[in-house]
Amino acid sequence: MRTVVVAKFVPWPPNSGDKRRTLGILRALRRQGDVTLCAFEGPDDDAGPLRAEGIDVRSVPMRRRPATLLQGLLRGRSITSARFWDPRLADTVAAATTGGTDVLVVEHVQLLPYARRATAGLRVVDMHNVESSLAGRIAASSSGPRRWAWAAEARALRSMERRAGSADVIAVVSDVDRDTLAGILDHPRMVVVPNAWDEPEPLPPAPDPVVSFVALLSWGPNVDAAVWFAREVWPRVLADVPEARLQLVGRNPADAVTALASPTIEVTGTVPDLTPWYARTRVAVAPLLAGGGSRLKILEALAAARPVVATTIGAEGLEDLIGRGVVVADDPAGMAAAISELLTDPERSAALGEAGVRAVAEDHSWLAAVRPLLAELPTDTA
Repeated sequence: MRTVVVAKFVPWPPNSGDKRRTLGILRALRRQGDVTLCAFEGPDDDAGPLRAEGIDVRSVPMRRRPATLLQGLLRGRSITSARFWDPRLADTVAAATTGGTDVLVVEHVQLLPYARRATAGLRVVDMHNVESSLAGRIAASSSGPRRWAWAAEARALRSMERRAGSADVIAVVSDVDRDTLAGILDHPRMVVVPNAWDEPEPLPPAPDPVVSFVALLSWGPNVDAAVWFAREVWPRVLADVPEARLQLVGRNPADAVTALASPTIEVTGTVPDLTPWYARTRVAVAPLLAGGGSRLKILEALAAARPVVATTIGAEGLEDLIGRGVVVADDPAGMAAAISELLTDPERSAALGEAGVRAVAEDHSWLAAVRPLLAELPTDTA
């Protein structure tokens, strides 16, 4: 089987949820045959390790110019889609699919315009999120011009998701997303391909009462989550556990996140390796107030044997892990109480982290996750 995958970025290093999922899908497809990846390559991305795995990477450097943004807006009628439009990548995709492509996989509905000139036997759209639902949630939690802008974007994305109905197969990350998308379009081949993780590598218990929020801290929902947690939840934790410390760990923190730094809050910025930060962590948090899909960072924390306290939205798509490494609390007082209990009870914290390791290994491996997608792909390409 010959497959071409269109993605936002070269997924190496796999330092975001988006890249982790793309990498998992790529590796699963590589086991079925030849795979070509067409994607943007940022200054910190490295195609070398993927090429060493036998993946043909054809990348273009990321650049955003007013003219291409306008072109992208006309094609996709979505601002978030326009940000990822580039005629050079369109030419790359068209060339890659020339000469017999069995499967074309488009990662993210916003990249759907790249499928127009592509030639392939079967077309798959892998939806990391139901993007219109995500945009709608951001709009609902915003005010003023930001609210109006995100509401308009939600409508544009909903229209694009309806157009995704022309694909042969649509993959979503959770039952929740499948049900949400079913309210937008009726599609006969919609499969759940949950986010997953590689082999867990549990760390020894952390010696100190440290809490960590690990995320891409330039992304709007993560920024809002960090600010809400630092202002509403963290003072309550400190009242119970004065020696507690908070780590906000992630790439390119927004100014609003950087401003949260204090004697009890460390904002790390980009770090080359998350392992030392997880080693210091007794409790990880996922305090999202808006979002979609499911949270790879929760799987990452559990794979390191770190229990996670999350909001309901933060744990969306991973509900099977509640009680198996994940504790859910939505209001500031409830979340603070759950965190404080784990910080002051290292044995319970370690036991919950170990339960998370077992749950990830048993139920959230990529081998198991991709089976529903592989079952939809052609088995005879002769």
